Amino acid sequence: MKLTYFQLEPHLTKKLAPVYLIGGEDVLLKQDSVRMIRKAAKHAGFSGRLRLSIDTGLDEQQLYSTLNSPSLFSEKQLLEINLPSFTTHKTLVTILSEYLKNPSSQHLLLITTGKIDSKISKNNCYQAIENSGVIITIWPLSHEQLLQWIHYQAKKYRLQLNAPAANLLANYAEGNLIAIAQAIEKCYLLQPQKIIDEDLIDTLMVDDMQFTIFDLVDSMIAGNVSRSLRILGTLKLNSCEPTLIIWAIARELRLLNDMAQQIKQGMSFEDLFKKNRVFIRRQSMLRSFLKKFSATDYWRFLLDIANIDRCIKGAIADNPWNRLQMLCLKLTPKRPTIDTTTKHPA
Repeated sequence: MKLTYFQLEPHLTKKLAPVYLIGGEDVLLKQDSVRMIRKAAKHAGFSGRLRLSIDTGLDEQQLYSTLNSPSLFSEKQLLEINLPSFTTHKTLVTILSEYLKNPSSQHLLLITTGKIDSKISKNNCYQAIENSGVIITIWPLSHEQLLQWIHYQAKKYRLQLNAPAANLLANYAEGNLIAIAQAIEKCYLLQPQKIIDEDLIDTLMVDDMQFTIFDLVDSMIAGNVSRSLRILGTLKLNSCEPTLIIWAIARELRLLNDMAQQIKQGMSFEDLFKKNRVFIRRQSMLRSFLKKFSATDYWRFLLDIANIDRCIKGAIADNPWNRLQMLCLKLTPKRPTIDTTTKHPA
């Protein structure tokens, strides 16, 4: 039987399988899956727990002896076996395959491994586990699954995140589940048993994260003015050169201008993103940006950047950081046009 991470917890309320295999690369989801199985095993009477790992010297003799020897005082045991590779440790895999032909009711096997690919799925041991037990493959979460996971984590602390807060947390952390879990725990410490809104998430994430100029570019393109201004302020405090910032923004705007021309010539967004090798996580915000601004807008933005460059070089008596703040506002959707010739105090 194959289950997803989200299907595991409901399954564990029923009769447990004799063996579970957890494979994947996301450490946090794997750890959470292991935790759920441990809890269910203890509830089902598997009071003993023995951990076996290649890293601690697990060999063929030890594995065979453990699987085929009765537990001390007939104690039911959860046997946790860390098997990094099905292909490297062939003898160990063979022993497991033989055991699974007639598994003992005194043992519950929990096997963890790395990424499960098509080659592993053809392995005899893998197929034996699929036939007599449960395989949980940990895949990267889609955006919808990530939101589901965020709400699931919040419930552990009896917190409620409104929809904008959950979306903001997902976008800020960019799929980093550890960062999300830490943010939710901080929310609990700051506002226990309360509804968490996007303002608290925005404050927590921006204050905790170390940003780069590319984070600023993405935030500006996404039209998130409050986050853009916070990131810009953080970059300034960290003594980031404004020359690097305007270089990154200008580079992105020129690419977007090229994309706008391709759209104008009839290219679909799907073909556009494929041709320009745009990551999936950026496609939504780029699509939105390309629909909001014209080629004329891009050149106006680039003129603003040229004037900021002149400020940096002293040709214009103005503060480049003030101009960068104005550019953040201009790139926000549905903002009125701002006169770039307006002077601001240094």
